[in-house]
Amino acid sequence: MPRRVAAAVVTSLLWTAVAARAQDWRAGVDNRVEIMSILFRLAGNKEYHQCRAPAYDKAIESYFAPYRDHEAVRLARSLGVGFEAPMKLAVGVRDVDSLAERLPFDRVGVHLYEGWDAGKARDFLRAARQFTAETKFQDFLQSQQPLYSATNARLQSFITEKSDLGWFARFFGAQSPPHFIIVPGLANGAPSYAARVTDEAGVQEIYAIPGVTKVGPDGLPVFDSDWLTTMVHEIAHAYTNPAAVKFAAQMQKAAGEIYEPVGAAMKRQSYGNWKTMLNESLARAATIEYVTEHEGQEAARRVIRQENSRSFFWMSDLVALLDTYRSDRQQYPTFESFMPRVVQFFNDLAPRMNELTDRLQPKVVSASIADGARDVDPGETRIVVRFSMPMSRVGPAKGSKLSGGRFDATGTVLTIPVTLEPERDYVIPLRWAGGQSFVSADGVPLPATRLRFRTGAAPALKPQ
Repeated sequence: MPRRVAAAVVTSLLWTAVAARAQDWRAGVDNRVEIMSILFRLAGNKEYHQCRAPAYDKAIESYFAPYRDHEAVRLARSLGVGFEAPMKLAVGVRDVDSLAERLPFDRVGVHLYEGWDAGKARDFLRAARQFTAETKFQDFLQSQQPLYSATNARLQSFITEKSDLGWFARFFGAQSPPHFIIVPGLANGAPSYAARVTDEAGVQEIYAIPGVTKVGPDGLPVFDSDWLTTMVHEIAHAYTNPAAVKFAAQMQKAAGEIYEPVGAAMKRQSYGNWKTMLNESLARAATIEYVTEHEGQEAARRVIRQENSRSFFWMSDLVALLDTYRSDRQQYPTFESFMPRVVQFFNDLAPRMNELTDRLQPKVVSASIADGARDVDPGETRIVVRFSMPMSRVGPAKGSKLSGGRFDATGTVLTIPVTLEPERDYVIPLRWAGGQSFVSADGVPLPATRLRFRTGAAPALKPQ
């Protein structure tokens, strides 16, 4: 593929075009992403109020606070959309000044994110154009130019030196590698997103918009191995989601059964249905394949443990299945050609989901003061809790104490010293003193568990 060189500064994008390792890519702050992030931050969306760069966060708050009741903000508030929806609209417009549709939203083959329709999107963009004019948005962008330029330089260097973007075409078997567009979500903080767009010339663009979660002492974003893993995950979605959609009907019943026991944990991560769970499962497994190839088995095992902690209990088995795909590309030249094996995997997983959950998710086996107990001796000085499997004995703050409590050497027994009063109700949550969940040695969190009991009367005093 010929090298593409930027001949001029493009008004809507603060990046340069780069070609590396036979894969065209661009990287840098995108004004369209910033305007959408800011509008939905002002609208009150919590996922857009997590900026981790202190100076930038303060600048956004100071500059735009007077516009919280602007029509564009009110419309954003009323639309009922969030998370990836604003980002997918952002990449569907030409530039931050015109906010014009790159391709007509109602053209056949152009798909807006669920929750948008062409009419609502156009009404919102009309108000957003007024917002950019009335707030002099370009003045704000200019004021942040030093941050944007330094971020872009740092990011482009990081991608050139640390990433292997050609891996995606090799792994997924893509015939025509798309253009990768990597955007740091400066205003977004932790949440990260992906989008796929076909441009005016029919060229496919894959957007990865990883949030910026870390900044250095200089106030600039830190791009490290964790950020790279997130970037790989978001790009992987562009390949795995279409495959999951194409075969979804063949997995629907099984996926619904798999989702049921982990639904609460999935919803806490904003994965509200079985379809999202399938999309996430495949993207995460593909990401672990990337980690395996580039960082080794131990790094991959660490990521699998992290996925266990997010209740993707089947990740180890799914990665093992993808190892089969990776090692037999003659039989399976593309990821899509391997999808029937994936369908079979999830159909086989459903009937053993309870067994898998029981094996990996920790439980309280017993407690010396049982949940719901009455008339507990107020002279009791400790509660002994036994778990179904070894637990991590080290808490989030690298300490082994829980308000004086301590795990034994096996990690299966927790002893909590208590001082009780007569005739009182007690609720003791089983978690670290900072509020974080206990996790098993494999990183799986203990479901929210509390011990509730009531003490009895004080013992009668013996006569003198």
